[in-house]
Amino acid sequence: MKRIASLIVLAAYAILPAIAAEPQPQNAAETTFAAEDFRIRDPFILVDGGRYWLYESKPWFGGAGVCVRQSADLANWTEKKPAMTLPAGHAVTAVWAPEVHRYNGRYYMFVTLTEKKGTRPVEAMGEGVKEKDLVPRGTWIFAADRPDGPFTPTRPGPVTPEDHQALDGTLFVQDGQPFMVYCHEWCQMGNGTIEYAPLADDFASLKAPPKKLLDARSAMPGAHAVTDGPFFYKSPKSGRLHMIWSNGVDGHGYCVLTRSSPSGRLDGEWTKDKILFGKDGGHGMIFRDLEGRLRITFHQPNKSPLERMKIFEVEDDGERLVLVDSK
Repeated sequence: MKRIASLIVLAAYAILPAIAAEPQPQNAAETTFAAEDFRIRDPFILVDGGRYWLYESKPWFGGAGVCVRQSADLANWTEKKPAMTLPAGHAVTAVWAPEVHRYNGRYYMFVTLTEKKGTRPVEAMGEGVKEKDLVPRGTWIFAADRPDGPFTPTRPGPVTPEDHQALDGTLFVQDGQPFMVYCHEWCQMGNGTIEYAPLADDFASLKAPPKKLLDARSAMPGAHAVTDGPFFYKSPKSGRLHMIWSNGVDGHGYCVLTRSSPSGRLDGEWTKDKILFGKDGGHGMIFRDLEGRLRITFHQPNKSPLERMKIFEVEDDGERLVLVDSK
């Protein structure tokens, strides 16, 4: 029965309407919106084809999939349009943190899907876990030939381990091997972790069991148990690998934290965490704009329904990352 259900899911995606063969340029007459005009959590910006692509889902619960907006200047954004649509009859109750990476000529969407309780078993793996918080949640991967989709699943289920309550998967390529890095949620672990594992060539499975990169409470004094939004940036000045991620910290609220690996490797020695942004904002990612400037985006505040996308410049001196004008 499980195999039949999987085939039904894949078939449902196969009959989704096709979209035109090439992304259409932004119409000069099209209505646009400033970032302050729309609510968004966990913003992710892909720079591709001479413009910016912003992926978003419905905050918290509900939603029919993932939408995308376009911009030529990071200030004016088009109305959102569907990029990935869940098939009819799905068991998904929440769609979180979509991000899209270009790899080997294709576009891969990593997105966290929560399914109805009981869809698959989820058991406690740490102390202090509440049964009501244990729900099927994992990072799925969808693929497309264009940044605006349509995206279809590489497999009919999460690519993170099915017995893990996981979220916020991202891509990092090391020595030509793509890795999935994801958060193993505090709701199942008691103390959240960030873990990584090599991806299969088709991005439909993991090639080896995951390894732990960090746990939330060990980040610094006052750190909470949450692990959210890992993202990686390698400095071209030094080869140093920087990771940003988010957690709550006493006295700061929701934060963007940063650590680095001088060897430039996931399996290297990592420095202690520092706060990159500590003013109730987080779940960030780093990109270079069309002029080559290094930027970071995340949502702030972390209070619903007030979340908005923030974008700041970042300085990379080879040893550390510093936000510019983040007052």
